[in-house]
Amino acid sequence: MPLLLERLDRLIARDKRAWEVVFVDDGSTDRTPELLAEACRRRPWMRALGHQRNLGLGAALRTAFSGDLAPVVCTIDSDCTYPPERLPELIAIVEQGADLVTASPWHPDNTQFEGDRLRRLLSRAVSRAYQRITGAQIHTFTCLFRAYRRQVLRQVAFKEDGFAATAEILVKAVLQGFRVAEQPMPLTVRRHGVSKMSLTASVGAHLRLLVATVRWVRAHRRRESG
Repeated sequence: MPLLLERLDRLIARDKRAWEVVFVDDGSTDRTPELLAEACRRRPWMRALGHQRNLGLGAALRTAFSGDLAPVVCTIDSDCTYPPERLPELIAIVEQGADLVTASPWHPDNTQFEGDRLRRLLSRAVSRAYQRITGAQIHTFTCLFRAYRRQVLRQVAFKEDGFAATAEILVKAVLQGFRVAEQPMPLTVRRHGVSKMSLTASVGAHLRLLVATVRWVRAHRRRESG
């Protein structure tokens, strides 16, 4: 978190937008709540929400989205595997007409990615599966580093509590006709902390979501043809 705060400090100091950054502490058992409270006291643009116990990424996103939202809402990884300095690029794409823009390490125009090879292979494989099922020309379905038009988050209801929530939001946004854009983006290795993602749980969640996606796509096509 300290590295992210340093980089956000620099970004917000030079960017003219009225930023509000919301951190969701998902049931941490270390000093995270204390550190967040201290960081909020020093930064008027920052506030923190929390869960009493760990509920998962999807649950944290629902908590973050439950209050008043700005016209454009961004979600980012706290480990800086994607560069927070590039958030204005995603916002600009929404301002130019997209409803949702996702960073895309698996886009053909991006060739820089680091980190655990198995996780990269799994992320790319499930993204290809979602792409084939939905027919959407989107290369990355699993990335958290995104910008949304507020309307998307008000209309797309998602149920996943874990890491598969990002894919569920994107799939449902596509099926509801929202305009989705991709921004090729390098994926770097985590520099601090340990990932909370369980590969077994993540694979299981995506398999269930892929089956559900088949049903959603079939129902969508029946409605369109009927």
